[in-house]
Amino acid sequence: MVLEQKKKHFEKVLKRNISHIIHRKTKDPRIGFVTVTRISLSNDLHNAKIYISILGNKEEQEKCLKGLYSATNFIRSELAHELKRYRFTPSISFHFDKELEKVHQLMMKIEDLGREGDGRESQDATHENQ
Repeated sequence: MVLEQKKKHFEKVLKRNISHIIHRKTKDPRIGFVTVTRISLSNDLHNAKIYISILGNKEEQEKCLKGLYSATNFIRSELAHELKRYRFTPSISFHFDKELEKVHQLMMKIEDLGREGDGRESQDATHENQ
């Protein structure tokens, strides 16, 4: 229980600091508008998967992800500086957040069903009036 709370707290600290480093300190022009959506830490807290969302088309997203890959060591060293009070800095890796994509696809399906439903209702009302 305590370990899980510690892990959650450390994930929040990492998310805040990594977001700050990406937005304020990286100078790579390939890195555009990136949102750190969540962080998944290993149980030993030594490995962190950083899940991100990137604004733009597929080409811009790939370019941004390549920029993040090349900036990984810089981001980790800046993170180590920010986390002085901790005994270690976890290894980091960046990943597209596919959960957000799934949610977006689900929302689009719901919207499409809503439009289809609106079309049926207006057709039903037309038939009733005739």
